[in-house]
Amino acid sequence: MGAGTGGTDMKRLLNQLWIVIGAVVVAFIVSWFIYMPDAEQRGAWRAQTGGSIITLNMLQAKLYSENSHSCVEQLTFPAHLKLVEFAEGATVSVEDDTLILRVDGALDATPYTRIDALPAPCEVADAASPRDVFDAMWTAMDEHYAFFDLHGVDWDARRALAPEPTAELDDTEIFDLIGQALEGLDDGHVQLGTPIGFFSPSEAPTWFTQDPFFTRDGYLIRADLTRAAHDTVGTPLTPVELTGIEYALLPDGIGYISIRHMGFDTPFGARSEPAMAQAFIQVADALAEANSIIIDLRYNPGGSDSVSFGVASHFVDQPLNVFTKTTRDGNGQTAPFTATLQPFDATPLTQPVIVLTSKLTGSAAEILTMAFREMPQVTVMGEATSGGLSDILGFKLPNGWDLGLSHQTYRTMDGSLYEAVGIPPDVPFTIEAPPLMRGEDPLLRAALAAARD
Repeated sequence: MGAGTGGTDMKRLLNQLWIVIGAVVVAFIVSWFIYMPDAEQRGAWRAQTGGSIITLNMLQAKLYSENSHSCVEQLTFPAHLKLVEFAEGATVSVEDDTLILRVDGALDATPYTRIDALPAPCEVADAASPRDVFDAMWTAMDEHYAFFDLHGVDWDARRALAPEPTAELDDTEIFDLIGQALEGLDDGHVQLGTPIGFFSPSEAPTWFTQDPFFTRDGYLIRADLTRAAHDTVGTPLTPVELTGIEYALLPDGIGYISIRHMGFDTPFGARSEPAMAQAFIQVADALAEANSIIIDLRYNPGGSDSVSFGVASHFVDQPLNVFTKTTRDGNGQTAPFTATLQPFDATPLTQPVIVLTSKLTGSAAEILTMAFREMPQVTVMGEATSGGLSDILGFKLPNGWDLGLSHQTYRTMDGSLYEAVGIPPDVPFTIEAPPLMRGEDPLLRAALAAARD
């Protein structure tokens, strides 16, 4: 009797489980019909400034890297737009027959224009020769890179490095050849990612390259430098979960914030800017009574512009225009987009702030620096930043390698351009290797002294 009852209970449980699974499947199918691209969104769309094509149908979405030499499928994902929004923070909408792509992490949207059909080269995946790979790289840079003149590089002359059409090169030889073509572009956003290695022609500051201080990727050394800074603070730091932020309120009333990167482990379905702003409440509450605040961005390589805005939103009480940006469009530029910082709430941190920067302060950390420079209570101290401000336009090369390049021009609200040269500090401070290699931190000590004055 008991065994029979147990078998019946198990059968009932399995039936209930199958009902639940079936309901979930039906709900997902129904949601797919609700959130698949509508008739207005379906079709092929080309970015108005070039570089990419998006195709949308009822089941699938594809992103292609395109230039006048090649078209390569870059990404394929299900056309369940709500799932894409939750998982990747990307949304599409159609406004006046223009497809607007908004991606979490970027401050502005990318507009696409409808095209009649996907170009034929995008539908053919022939084996790529070394010449094909080089030509696709050279053309992508030629049509979209914005700063050849700033770096003094004659890109037309680099065309002569192209291998013969019938040349047979292995991956290492192609990698080295592309690296040779990119040399001289001191730009951390010019990147070549491959299964055999990563390359960027960016140059580290002199003080960072001295043995035994330097490793090519730099990340272990950045960690060592950060530890030296924390030792100099002399007070245990509290980390903020999911971020690169640590902070402390020193006994003398100085608040210290170390931001190692502008990344955020954004929860599923959340957006990075409001999520970062919410996470930063922990810091703002802890330092609300500080006499002054030091924000250390010296070894921060960047991350998301939206994360930077999430942090900066705690230091303003009204909307603040902080910079403009344009995108290369053929031989010209698009109309400027003005980035406006919105306050998190009506009770911002208003104490005097010292922001520390160095030549290792890059990308989204420079975006944060630009935002801080527009605030009257902020003083920037240290070295000029790395000078890599543009977002990265990514291309898939015909052999599957990834090329990144700078295609956008950021300017401060007074019109200054700091690409390639870096954002200058208000208070210059020369960073030298010997004291850093001894575990000392003269710049931070100078900042602490200034914060006490």
